[in-house]
Amino acid sequence: MMDIQEIRDGVSSLFVMLNKETFVLFRIEFLVVLLTLLFLAMFIMDIFRHLIRNTIMKTIFSILDGVSDSIVLYLLGAMQTAKFTNQLFPVWALVLVSFRYNVDFISGYGVDDRHGRRFMEWRNVVKLLGSAFLNLSRGSRFALPLWSLWAVHIVRSWYRFCEHGLALRSIWHGNSSEVVAEHMRVGRHISNWKPEDCKPENNMEGYKYLIHGETYQRIKLKKPQYVLFIDTQNYHQAEHGFSSLVTLDNIWGCRRHLLNPNNNKGNDQKDLCLAFALSRLLRCRLEDVTLEQDIFRINRKLVKTKILEEENTDRAFRVMELQLSFVNDYFNTRYPMVFWHGFPSLFLNLLLSMVTFFVVCWLAVDIRKVYMPPKNDRARVVHGFNVDMIITWVFMFFMLFKEIWEMVSYLVSDWTRLLLVCSYARWKEERTRNRCMEGTISSFFRSRITSKQWHGLIDQYVFLESYDDRPRFSNLMHKITTGMVPKKDDGVTLRSAINVPECVKPAILKKLCASLEQLSSPNIVHDQEQSHFLPKVVTSLSGDDGDRRKRYSWACYDLPTCSHVILVWHIATSLCEMKLAQDHDVDLSKHGFLRSLLSYFKSCFSSKPYLVDVDEKRKENKKVNEKLTGKLQEMYITANSLSRYCAYLLVSKPDLIPDSFYVPYMVLQETVTCARDDILKNCDSLLSRYAKLMEEAEKAIQDADSVMEKEDVVRLGAKLGKELIDQENEEECWEILSGVWADLLVHIAPTWNAQAHKECLESGGEFVTYIWALLWHCGIEKSKLWPVEDLYDIVVVRGMQNNGNTCYFNAVLQSLLALDKLRARMLGPDAPTGKLGQELQKLFKKTSNINGTGGVLMPEKLFLNICSRNSDFRPGVMEDSNNMLGSLLNGLKTEEDTMVESLFHSKVVKHVSSKECEHTSFTIEDLDLSLAIPPKKSASIEDCLDLYATGLIEDWHCIDCSAASAAGNTSLNQDTTIDGQPEQSNNKTYKNEESSHPADRQTRTTYRNNGKLPVIDGNANQMEQNHKKQKDEKKICRAAIVQYRITKAAPILTIHLKRFNYVHSDRPYELQERVNFEDTLDITKFIDPG
Repeated sequence: MMDIQEIRDGVSSLFVMLNKETFVLFRIEFLVVLLTLLFLAMFIMDIFRHLIRNTIMKTIFSILDGVSDSIVLYLLGAMQTAKFTNQLFPVWALVLVSFRYNVDFISGYGVDDRHGRRFMEWRNVVKLLGSAFLNLSRGSRFALPLWSLWAVHIVRSWYRFCEHGLALRSIWHGNSSEVVAEHMRVGRHISNWKPEDCKPENNMEGYKYLIHGETYQRIKLKKPQYVLFIDTQNYHQAEHGFSSLVTLDNIWGCRRHLLNPNNNKGNDQKDLCLAFALSRLLRCRLEDVTLEQDIFRINRKLVKTKILEEENTDRAFRVMELQLSFVNDYFNTRYPMVFWHGFPSLFLNLLLSMVTFFVVCWLAVDIRKVYMPPKNDRARVVHGFNVDMIITWVFMFFMLFKEIWEMVSYLVSDWTRLLLVCSYARWKEERTRNRCMEGTISSFFRSRITSKQWHGLIDQYVFLESYDDRPRFSNLMHKITTGMVPKKDDGVTLRSAINVPECVKPAILKKLCASLEQLSSPNIVHDQEQSHFLPKVVTSLSGDDGDRRKRYSWACYDLPTCSHVILVWHIATSLCEMKLAQDHDVDLSKHGFLRSLLSYFKSCFSSKPYLVDVDEKRKENKKVNEKLTGKLQEMYITANSLSRYCAYLLVSKPDLIPDSFYVPYMVLQETVTCARDDILKNCDSLLSRYAKLMEEAEKAIQDADSVMEKEDVVRLGAKLGKELIDQENEEECWEILSGVWADLLVHIAPTWNAQAHKECLESGGEFVTYIWALLWHCGIEKSKLWPVEDLYDIVVVRGMQNNGNTCYFNAVLQSLLALDKLRARMLGPDAPTGKLGQELQKLFKKTSNINGTGGVLMPEKLFLNICSRNSDFRPGVMEDSNNMLGSLLNGLKTEEDTMVESLFHSKVVKHVSSKECEHTSFTIEDLDLSLAIPPKKSASIEDCLDLYATGLIEDWHCIDCSAASAAGNTSLNQDTTIDGQPEQSNNKTYKNEESSHPADRQTRTTYRNNGKLPVIDGNANQMEQNHKKQKDEKKICRAAIVQYRITKAAPILTIHLKRFNYVHSDRPYELQERVNFEDTLDITKFIDPG
């Protein structure tokens, strides 16, 4: 046995050994080689980073990116503090800094640098200064090329930092959206373009969409309207058929050979320019720049003519992929910085790379000529080979490869191709054909590092396979890593992603065409409000077969949210798939351990995404009854892939579907709990789950109304699946499912949340984003398929005119206009019909997202109406906003009691218990959250609620003790008062009590004019009688504890903070305490458990 001293000596000797020169050199060599190899791999993969969707790979990239700076600084320090000399240390240091500088040469950051990553250039300069100090202190024998390389990197870092500012101020990039919006403005004073001249079928005639060249134009303000105007009048250039401004109609109308309308070989070039023009319009949406409505009308013509109706699915999706690729480049890559000024800025970047290339060659030659390790230098020699020299030569090769790779990446990018086509199209015609230019352009279009602008994958989620999953290990890692590993919910395990099936794309385009065709009907064309919404029609259920529509329409039109619709159809599709699998002899029973293990290994080496095998390569080996016919197989693949993809969106990307942010999570978790703990409990195979759901479907069909009322997703899905299986044959069933899912994806796509789609682009984007972008170009922002509560959730925020000290009224009104539930009622069929309600309804209509409504709101009529009802409010006099809210709600209640009662009125139970006589009382009152502010520096809303909910009363008037004292009785009966009505109980009597609790003293905010209390639903007579009765009695006061608990929480809670201290009633002063609040207020602990 080793004693403690021997262990201590062993550890000491280990540290001594590690500090020896040989081990120090080995450690430096190892870390330098390892880090350089990692940097090189990250550098090469940078151009493919947006295609990487694997979470583990992304995590590795993030970790390496985070720790690399620390390792580089450690190595610089280790080289500097080494007790021996090595002439190659300065070279290695500069190589490391250079590689760290170029690791994310493309994906570092975009023009919209949200995380401030551009400031990493200064961190790079700090590391360069460290390498310079190392070079100075070590006295390198090849100092001149080293200092030259160091100077080049300093210049490149400085220029890269400046590039961001230049791109941000560039008209082609940072200011593009504002320029495009002004250029596309329509009016008599504008001559940039005319919507009536736009004819997409005639070579894009009239489509003056900006592509390139406005950088070189003179941007003017045209009088007398002072609008932005691009002056394109250059008579000298026009005479020679040259135009520096390139628009979409210039490209498609160019008569030169490559772009001639009769030459189909130029389609790739035209599609690239079309995609870029559309990407500039889409950037306006993502940067919150408003476009005029005429643009969407002519966009719709363009999309229908050139994208949807040409019956070329690959070309249509290629245009959409290129469009989003340009958008992703702008927000998430350095391409806009490289091309901020077109070819000149590109050539400057290439020049810097070439200078670096030649300086590295110079350094390599110098090392070859000069370097011989002196006797006192520490170098590693193995079998006569100098390891340090081998490492250095590998580094030199990597440096040269890095510069070549970077230059090639820039040259074969879509941005270079776009500039070449624009340069070619600037000359409208040509006398002699320029074959050299055509060959150059064609070669650039053929040469590319990657042919993918998008990964082409769609994720899959199957509810009936995942609902009983419990990710215990992931959640354990989440706790161990303190949140670095994301937490997973139960039942959300995804299946492997699949490539978008070829049959899906034409199905989607067909539905898009049908939807746009419906919007082209005369009734909708003349109603601009309706043209912004997809009609409430599922085309697959609206054909000639009226019975079919009636039979299944409930599953699309009668469910409360989009999440319910997705899950019900998804469960039904899974049941139909199980039925089809059983008909084709697929075993759905639970297998034993060995067979399950064998199946797992087989699944790792084969792609079988569905229960029924649809792999064409294995068709020859299948039995006859296992084969699916061509048409049936296409419908089967379309329905299953889209069903699972929509379910994935609900589970993992809820921001991309039309429901509110928390609705998908709630619906999914309720459905998972219902399936796991109730309906499908102990069902351990797909076969048993199918049998159980068919059994539940029978019951659901017999009790359909009750199941629909309970919104039981699992039983509704089983009911729909059984109806499809029983009432349709095999082909008809899958025809309905494939059509409905294509319809649903089209209706899911339009959403207000453009930011969610923008964030998805960073990891390659989602398939639904392509549909969303296409529909946005057509001016479609919402689908009417989803409930009316969601129809008005996009509020146009408009300013209000201050008509003299009416800011308090405007503040109340702006808050009311932002309430979704109130908006739904005010714009619904049961809206108030009185004068006050009608005036408020007009304001809600004016702030709904229709027709691009803008300008200043004029709520003067509503304000005067309130003044006529309540003399406390007068024009030109400042009042209290809380009093204004109470008066407005009281006015609405007199006109329509139900709406105000259901939305605003909550109930609270007040418990008071004496600390001395053990008497208690409780009363149920209207909730009025007028909250006192705790005397602390930084309070929160929760602190205010705590102060309101529980308190101590020193002088509570105990009516029971007072009555007993007056009557001389020792036996007390207590009653309960609920809304002023006594209710007898067995032992005790509960009545309204007087208290000195702060929450009770100033329950209402006093008017500043006369100090009246605004009583809502108060019974003045009963209160007066109670006070008179209490006067006659001898008051006995006790110390008591008071608690308030909410018994009924209305959808809308109004919280009023008491900002004034009334210690001196003649001159109250305003409190200065700060009150913090979060986006979500959890009032669970304030709810009465009874």
